[in-house]
Parts: sequence; C-alpha cells; structure tokens
Amino acid sequence: MYLTVFWIFVDTRQSLIYFLCMGSPPTIVSGGAGPRVGTNEGTMGGPGGKPKPQGMRARQRAETRERIFETALREFRDVGFAAAQIDRIAKAAGVARGTFYFHFPAKDDVLLELARRINGRVARRVAVLDESRPTLQELLLRVNDACIDEHSRVGEAGLLGELLSLYVRRPHDINDPTHNLPMLSDELAHHLQSAADRGELRSSLSADQIAIVVMTSLFGIYTRIPQGEELRTACEALIELLVKGLRSAR
Repeated sequence: MYLTVFWIFVDTRQSLIYFLCMGSPPTIVSGGAGPRVGTNEGTMGGPGGKPKPQGMRARQRAETRERIFETALREFRDVGFAAAQIDRIAKAAGVARGTFYFHFPAKDDVLLELARRINGRVARRVAVLDESRPTLQELLLRVNDACIDEHSRVGEAGLLGELLSLYVRRPHDINDPTHNLPMLSDELAHHLQSAADRGELRSSLSADQIAIVVMTSLFGIYTRIPQGEELRTACEALIELLVKGLRSAR
C-alpha cells in the first residue's frame, strides 16, 4: 500500500474578484494546510502501474473537484454551513478526507468557489452591455438584476448569507487564481468610466473606487433583506440615490 503525502501551501494573498461558470470547473488545484495523507491523485494509475496521461489525470482531478464541490453544497443546504462536516462530505463524495483538503483547504473555500462562479456569470452579463450603451442608472439596475438572479440560484437563505459574508471576511480571496476569467468589479468599472467619459458621472473617485462603493452597498442590502420584491425595491432605491449623487458630484 502506497501513501502519498502532500505538503501543500496556500497563498491567500490574492487580489481582486472573479468567478467561474458552473459548467466549467477549473482544472487548477487548491492545496490543503499541512501534510495530508490518504489521496492517491497524481500517482501511478494505469494498467500495470503505468502513469496515466497528463490530460486524463487533469480531467479526473477536475471531475473529483466538481463532485466534492456539489456534494459540499448539498451538505451546506441540508444541515447548514456551520454544522456541515468534512468527513461526511468526503464520504458522500466517495473520496478520502485528504482528497477533500487537496481540492479545498477548508469549508470556506467551497463557498469561495461558488462565489467565483457567480461573479463570473454576472461579469459576463455586464460585459455585453457595451452593445446597448446603457445610461448610468440603467447600467446599475442591470447589474443589480444580474446579481439578484444569480444569488437566487443559491437557493437557501442561510447559505446565501454565508456566501455574502465572504465579501467581508475574505475579500481578497474572491479572485481567479488563473486570472483568465472576467471580474465583476473590472467590468463595472469599465462601464462607469464610459459614463464618466460621456459626462454622465462626475466624481473625485476613480471608476474602480466607485465600482467598489456600488457593489459593497448592494451586497449590504442583499445580506439584510430576503429574496423578493422588497429586496429589489430597496436596491432600486439605493441605485437612484447613488446615481443622483454621482451625477451631481463635483
């Protein structure tokens, strides 16, 4: 019996925001803290002990990561994030505990993955707004609609609350380590800069800073008001207030 010991170090000092499409899990591998024993990923695996082709290993890692991810989300929805147990998740996913840590250093990192995926889908929806050249208010309303739509897919209020709290607890970790996917903050800042160039937005803040103010304000409402018409109304009122301020600022 061969035991493969993984010494994995996590660099959480990333910067900026990103997310991945639900149907395309990343093939990058996150590490776990300290030595982890019990996973045979990356070892000899073909008939007769021959190494598996690199492409096959990468595909299997991605499939394993996705299975763990989906299983963990089910556990979070069933028993709550705080009560979820990694041993139970690993067993339900058909992997060793060490394999869980190989892909996700902690439960928080499963939520980070979910946040990145949501961010990527919202960023893509914002990116195509260039074609319609929306006004400042139309832009922010569409961004809000996209965020509400995506967050409603989370499905469970407690899980959504834990997800949104990541923006406060670990803001710099909600980034794409591969830097190959769109970031919501960047896409929003791009459109805000266009509004400034048209003379529709006047502020001493940069477009990047305004994007952070807008998204932080909206996320604050998302965490306080349940999904529904009241949430949308509150967000629209905030957007109207922000637009008036940005148009009149000197």
